Amino acid sequence: MKRRIWIAIAVIVIIAAVAVACIFGYVSGQKEQEPEPPATVEPDGNPAETEDPENPDDTEEPAVQPENPNPSGGESVVVYVPDEQGETLTPVGTDAEDDSDQALVDALITAGSLPEGVAVNSSSTTDGVLTLDMNAAYGDAVRSSGTTGENMLIYSLVNTFVQARGVDSVIITVDGAPLESGHEIYDYPLQATNRRSNPKGRSRACSAAALL
Repeated sequence: MKRRIWIAIAVIVIIAAVAVACIFGYVSGQKEQEPEPPATVEPDGNPAETEDPENPDDTEEPAVQPENPNPSGGESVVVYVPDEQGETLTPVGTDAEDDSDQALVDALITAGSLPEGVAVNSSSTTDGVLTLDMNAAYGDAVRSSGTTGENMLIYSLVNTFVQARGVDSVIITVDGAPLESGHEIYDYPLQATNRRSNPKGRSRACSAAALL
């Protein structure tokens, strides 16, 4: 009788052990089948900056305007040109190579107001009076012209330089001596005019006084 009891206890113990072993094995298998959570990757630097399409970093700079808008690359000037009748001088806008005296004379030559070969030797300004010393070609052109042509040659030069230089009047010399036309010696300041007649009715006395 006691032997049967011990056998029964042994069987129970074995069954219990087997049951425990099965349960342990089942639990272990479930743990192995559970997926591991994904590893979190920490950024190793600053996140890349995304470009805002509404506020791009590379904004276009406004186009730099040229200091001189003249398409020819020169200076815009006004020269005085005789009309077809040679009675008046008309201001005409044109281009000069630069702002020099010779560039103004060249613009007058191009416009037909002065003949080829005319040049400026030198210039100076005192008390609103500009002295232009011209070359012999200018003096020859004045002397070879009639009265009307003489006035146009003189006052196209005078008017152009009065406006360009902002002076009151101009004295014209040729190679350092007063301009002579054959019947007039222009040794006095000449004021701008657009009329054919030479306004020298007040010229010598007033001009001489102005030079003192």
